Amino acid sequence: MRRVSRQEMVQIDRRVIEEYGIPSSILMENAGRSAAELTLKMLKGKIKKISLFSGKGNNGGDGMVAARHLLNKGCRVTCYLLGKKKQITSEEVKTNLEILTRMKTVIREIPNLNYLMKFKKKIKESALFLDAIFGIGLKGEVKSPYREIIQFLNSFKKPVLSLDIPSGLDADTGLVLGSAIVARRTITFALPKKGLFLNDGPKHSGKITVAEISIP
Repeated sequence: MRRVSRQEMVQIDRRVIEEYGIPSSILMENAGRSAAELTLKMLKGKIKKISLFSGKGNNGGDGMVAARHLLNKGCRVTCYLLGKKKQITSEEVKTNLEILTRMKTVIREIPNLNYLMKFKKKIKESALFLDAIFGIGLKGEVKSPYREIIQFLNSFKKPVLSLDIPSGLDADTGLVLGSAIVARRTITFALPKKGLFLNDGPKHSGKITVAEISIP
């Protein structure tokens, strides 16, 4: 299967939306549903506590879709949003967060590491982490507070499923951009990203699954 760069994937997404008329909301739905299905396989079908660590961009939106499907299967999902709801600009992400809110999902806005540490005991009870903090658009060093938060999450040594790419990993080079999630598995969408297989990529990505999300 062809491995793609960040720019190639952006161009593919744009073509799908502009030429085929497939809304980005459908791509997000398909990605999130695929992530939920793999999560259930990792849990061997058991209903358990899951912590979703979500950014404010489309990668976070994928995670929110996954959380909805897992909630519908009876899982107990807590969403830790790294930032404020009002900082979200994507309409698709806003919509999926609103759906979780209406489902009475526990959503915590996390401004920094110290605040996240208040929930350390609850986080430790999780059977699995969903990593949806940063996607392939990340460029440059991961800055505070994300850098410290990623290191904090790695310290739990929990099974992690990263969505598209482990947060903090460069999608082109596979280099760690200051700090990166160490995942047990990564579900990458449409096509595998080059960085998953280069430099630090393999040790941070774990087992890689490529999910088909209806891109022609």
